[in-house]
Amino acid sequence: MMTLLRSRWSLLLAAIPTLGCGSDNLLSHEYGNPDATTTYGQDDGPQGGTAATGDTGVETTDTPFCEKVDCGEGGTCNEAEQTCDCSEGYVYDPMAQTCVVDACAGVECGFGELCEGADGSCQAACSPDRTVGDFEFCAQKTSTAVGIIVRYQGAGSLDLGASTIRLNDDELPAEAVEVDPGSGDMAISATGLAPSKYSFLLRMRTDGGQDVRPLFVPQWLGQGMRYADFSWKDGIMYQIMTDRFLNGDPSNDIDNSQGTLAEVNDVRSQWQGGDFRGIIQKIEDGYFEDMGINALWISSPLLNSHNSQPAVGLGDDRRFSSYHSYHPIVTGYTHLDDFGYENPIETAFGTPAELHELVRKAHARGIRVVPDFVTNHVQSEAQIYADHPEWFFTYNPCDGNWDAHRIDCWFTTQMPDFDYGGNPQAIQTVVDHALWMIQEFNFDGFRADALKHMDDAFVRALKTAVVAEIETTVENHDLSEEATVFYMVGESLGGWARYHVRADMVQGQVDEDYYQRTKNSLLTYSQSVQDLANFAIPNDTAYLTPQPTVAGGVGGYAGAIMGNFFGNHDQVRALTEAGGAHNRLRLAQTFLFTSPSNIPMLYQGDDIGTFGGQDPDNRAMHRFTGLSGDEQDSLENARMVGLLREEHPALRRGTRQTEYVEPYFWVYRVEHQGDVVYVAINRDSDKSWEPPGGYVDALGNCSGGTVPSERSCVFVEQ
Repeated sequence: MMTLLRSRWSLLLAAIPTLGCGSDNLLSHEYGNPDATTTYGQDDGPQGGTAATGDTGVETTDTPFCEKVDCGEGGTCNEAEQTCDCSEGYVYDPMAQTCVVDACAGVECGFGELCEGADGSCQAACSPDRTVGDFEFCAQKTSTAVGIIVRYQGAGSLDLGASTIRLNDDELPAEAVEVDPGSGDMAISATGLAPSKYSFLLRMRTDGGQDVRPLFVPQWLGQGMRYADFSWKDGIMYQIMTDRFLNGDPSNDIDNSQGTLAEVNDVRSQWQGGDFRGIIQKIEDGYFEDMGINALWISSPLLNSHNSQPAVGLGDDRRFSSYHSYHPIVTGYTHLDDFGYENPIETAFGTPAELHELVRKAHARGIRVVPDFVTNHVQSEAQIYADHPEWFFTYNPCDGNWDAHRIDCWFTTQMPDFDYGGNPQAIQTVVDHALWMIQEFNFDGFRADALKHMDDAFVRALKTAVVAEIETTVENHDLSEEATVFYMVGESLGGWARYHVRADMVQGQVDEDYYQRTKNSLLTYSQSVQDLANFAIPNDTAYLTPQPTVAGGVGGYAGAIMGNFFGNHDQVRALTEAGGAHNRLRLAQTFLFTSPSNIPMLYQGDDIGTFGGQDPDNRAMHRFTGLSGDEQDSLENARMVGLLREEHPALRRGTRQTEYVEPYFWVYRVEHQGDVVYVAINRDSDKSWEPPGGYVDALGNCSGGTVPSERSCVFVEQ
């Protein structure tokens, strides 16, 4: 098999950032990786009673970090943080994994100027040229520094002592702000930074005690597709159901026997213990990078009911827990109005500090974090429902009314449904809640749940607010080409996918047609591969042009990027659909990762092959150890084809065309700016097909002009 060579930032361990040229460090922690000397897995096992933690499957990595690096004369190795602690005058180089001379040490730049870490030169300060609320500002960066210059134009003067200014999750002291005595402009900067996302957040108050609407300024540092050169067409997404991924901290587990949770008698519907710490551990292990993944879709991190919940079907007497994070009770929470909740984050998942850590460590590796965002409804315990019952429709069940009452029905008897169309204040409250969530945790997008069931007024208001107050460094909001574009992908099943894909709503939807066609042609074998070919090529670009929708109106626009999938938490498991045949699963994996122009969304467990029927059977705890030979081979296939997508822009941004097709065998060519990849999908007996000279199958399945039965091949130039 051909060895895959990767150009990837090594461990992306950052030096301690410093504020301003030549200033002392003022941040509370390093932007580095914590201890990654152990990895944690989880085997199948009993999942009942109190939350099941499973076998942790502790494995030691091959070599400790400090045995692999030389920190040089300017540094000391820090095994716990997997970095080098550099002495004064030195800075950590994450590529070389050593301390190098800090070209900016001792350099004094002028007001608002940034020091270029490559040569110690001072970059001219920018001039405020953008307006957000009461602020004019400009953003600037060098290869190792970020900065903003801010001009307040509102009433009164700002009280820095009563205000909060943050860089990511670090609060900066008032003295970190340099104020020009002539203009009153504020300059804030941080230097010595490694590749990652850096967002300034200003929550200011005036000298009269008035709160000013926050200013949020995100920037990405670092070259390459994972960092500042990222477009959402480059997205490679992995779906994590947080409670079912990995139990990294059993101390936060919920006791399934407490209170009304004891009514949940199906172990599959109980809390299982997965949490932020488990996700962090797999980020540190490189689990996602090893698959080319650069975006994580996680469950909503907000606090949910810890009581048992009724089923959707009126005749269904089963009870469920809220592990899916679909029963929110803190909706409306912001830094100014906590609705009486001390902590808005789901305690079964971890702490706010751990969520900050998760996002920070993902960003350091060039991985975006996209939480589920549930705003169609709340759970009846929610304080917002108690305070404002008039903001909600009266009870009307969705069961039997999904289309006739799609806007005003309740999913269950305990899920009050927002009446956004009749209550503009409800829209403003929930939109402000969304902005708080994004700004507080530096998120990169939303998987917007149940768009079909919400009034368009809310969706448009959310998009307007995101453009105005989150995408503050984006030049063209109508495309999805820039690293700081906030990506929203919706879920509107039943023929509604195109309806919400508009410049004033969301960039994409989970593509239900893609799912059905892939399932039928590659998993169940109920349609031909030729049928898949006839669908897939026009579908690659189908949403880039406005077209009428079956639900009315026109959907599709130039910035559209859909979410391709062959399985998720609402579907029968792919391996079950495939009758347990891993060969079929691997065909679907290859097809998913080699479909260009849109984002592949791989559901946890579909990387190894997991069985499961309808909910809740399709939400088993993920496993990392004790894999069978078939499971390991499927994981290896997902890793190889995922890395190929990361390495080849043709597979992300290219144009696909058919080279050869017959009923059960398809070869397609994907090309982008000189990068050409050939993909063969064979559902038939062995076939003969040979790529052009100089091309080899990177998956190792094809050689000598033969494409084996039920195998896929990805031919790249040697």
